Amino acid sequence: MFGINKVKQTIDQLDVFFETLNECTSIYKKGIRNYLEGNSVEFSQDIENITHLRGSSTETRRTIESNLFTHSLLADRRVEILQLLEHLDRIVTLLYKNLLQYEIEVPFIPSELSFDFLKLVELSSLSVNMIVDASKDYFRTPQLVNEKIYRIYYFEKEVGQLAQNIKRKVFHEMENLKLSQKIHLRYFTLHVEEIAEESMKTADLLSLMLVRQNF
Repeated sequence: MFGINKVKQTIDQLDVFFETLNECTSIYKKGIRNYLEGNSVEFSQDIENITHLRGSSTETRRTIESNLFTHSLLADRRVEILQLLEHLDRIVTLLYKNLLQYEIEVPFIPSELSFDFLKLVELSSLSVNMIVDASKDYFRTPQLVNEKIYRIYYFEKEVGQLAQNIKRKVFHEMENLKLSQKIHLRYFTLHVEEIAEESMKTADLLSLMLVRQNF
């Protein structure tokens, strides 16, 4: 009975971790929109909020890891769960660092790129939301995971295509920009791509976990 309760408690903590990642994603999207719209007060609050959430997610992850080892929980899946947490924690870090770079480097993003850039951020964020949903399903309704994995692959592909279009537009059509500004825009576009790519890597891991679970 004690073991069952501890497993339930750990899964509840995983849910907290997943929800924190969703919150980070929401703040990340809002923060970039506030930056593009020049809402400096709101943007500063977004930085503060995502910094707090990053710390909170780290504490939750460490608690989960401690429980898995201290109480020998989910021994047959422990290593894979730890790998899953590591990938998801990497996404939290990317969201945090990406948003923070706007405050540090203050990139110039032309208004004619705002729509495409926000769409890029939205698609990348959808890949994160989907990997959170897939991770939740793995512990409760694993038969639903594959459908979400395919959607993550779709979002990652869309992010890649849109990112290429943005970079092509910057380097081939926006002659009024300095080369340094173009390189800066490419750099920030790559940051958004990294988030979707990490979601795809996490989806690959989940797919492997599903296969192993069935044997």
